Amino acid sequence: MNSFKPIRYDRIARKGWLIRLVISGVFIALFTFFTLIDSLLDVDIFIIIFAILAAASYVSIPLFVISLLFYIDSSIYLRRLSKNYYEVPEDKKLYDRDLAKLPRTGQVENVYVNDSKIGALISLICYIAFVIVDIYYVVKWTGLGESDSVFLFVIMMLAHLLLVIFAVVLYKQKDTSQYVDEVDVKGYRKTRISITRTISILVIMSLIFSVGVMFAFTMTDYIYKSRHGHYDKTTDDFKANATMKVSSEDLQDGKWNDRITNTEKGENLSPELHFDKVEGADYYFIYMVDETANNWVHWVATDVRVEELAAGANKKEYKDNPDFRYIGPYPPEGSGEHVYTIYVYALRGKPDSDYKPEFDETSLSADYMYYDYLSISKRGKPNEYGNVIAYGYISGTYSR
Repeated sequence: MNSFKPIRYDRIARKGWLIRLVISGVFIALFTFFTLIDSLLDVDIFIIIFAILAAASYVSIPLFVISLLFYIDSSIYLRRLSKNYYEVPEDKKLYDRDLAKLPRTGQVENVYVNDSKIGALISLICYIAFVIVDIYYVVKWTGLGESDSVFLFVIMMLAHLLLVIFAVVLYKQKDTSQYVDEVDVKGYRKTRISITRTISILVIMSLIFSVGVMFAFTMTDYIYKSRHGHYDKTTDDFKANATMKVSSEDLQDGKWNDRITNTEKGENLSPELHFDKVEGADYYFIYMVDETANNWVHWVATDVRVEELAAGANKKEYKDNPDFRYIGPYPPEGSGEHVYTIYVYALRGKPDSDYKPEFDETSLSADYMYYDYLSISKRGKPNEYGNVIAYGYISGTYSR
C-alpha cells in the first residue's frame, strides 16, 4: 500500500499566510481609521481614499479571516512536527513534499489521539446548542399558533443530526490501530482529522446551520405578521375589517361641524361620541387623526371606561385627565378639505409597550397604531397580537 503522506506546511507557507494576514489587516485598519475621521478630511481626497479602501476591504476582510485560520493551522502543524522529532522544513519541495523523507531524530506516534475525543465532544456540544434553539423555535411559534413551524422544526432537527454523525466519525478515529496523527507516517493506516480541521469544519457547519435557523425564524415571523400584523396590508384593508359601530352627532352628511374645531368659528370641544359596548373590553382607546396631513393627531384618550362621551368632554369630566388630550381641527386656510377620522379600539388591557402616542403632531396611522402598539399583549419578538378585541371608526371632512 502506498504510504506517501504529504507535508502540509513548511516555514515558507506559514510566512506567506502571515504576510497576507498583516497586509489584509492593515487595509482593514486603514479603512476603519478613515471611516472614523471622515469628517476631518478634505471631501474630495477622502472620497478617493475611501473608495479605494472600501473596494479593498471587500477582499481584505475574507482574506484576513482565511489567512488567520491558515496561519494558526500551519503554526500548530509545524509545532507538532517539532514535538514529533521532525526537522521543521523550510521548503517542503526539498523533500518531495513527502513526510517520510523528512529528517527525524526520534520516534513517537499518536501523540494527539485525544484530538478525536475532544473534537467529538465539541461537535456534540454544538449539536445540543442547536437542539436547544430548535426546541425554543417550535415552542415559541406553536405557542403563537403557527402549527406549520413543526415542519421546519423537523427539517432543522434532521439537518443538525449531521453534527452527531460527525461526532461519531471523530470518536472512531481514536483507534490507533486504524488511524494516526497528521504528523505521523501513515503506513497502512488513515490520517485522523486534526483538532484545527475539526474546529474549521464545525465553524462552517455551524454557520450554515445558523443561516438555516435564522431563515426559519425570519420566514415564520413574516408569515405570522402577515396573518396578524400589518405586513402586506393597507389602511383600507384595516378599515374593511372594522367590527364596532361608531357614531357622532357632530358628523352630519360627512362633514364635521364647527364647534369641534380649534378655529375662529370653533369652540375646541371634543366631539359627541357613542359606540358599541364590547364584551370583555377593560377600556377603550380613542384616536383622532387628520389623514390628509400625514396623520396629525388631534385626540388621544387612552383610558375611557364608558361607551358614550358628551360633546366637550375634554373641558368637563376629563378636563384635568392627562390620559385625555384633545385639540380640534385647524387646517390651514385654503388647504382644501381635510379628512378627520376617529378610531375607537376596545382593549382587554393596557398595551405591553413602551411606546407613548404622540399628540398634536404627525404620528402613526390607525393601522400601525393597532398592529405596533395597541394589539400587543406580550413582549417578545414578535409580540403576541390579541389585545384589541374590536375596533371601529367614523370619518368626515372639514375645511376653511
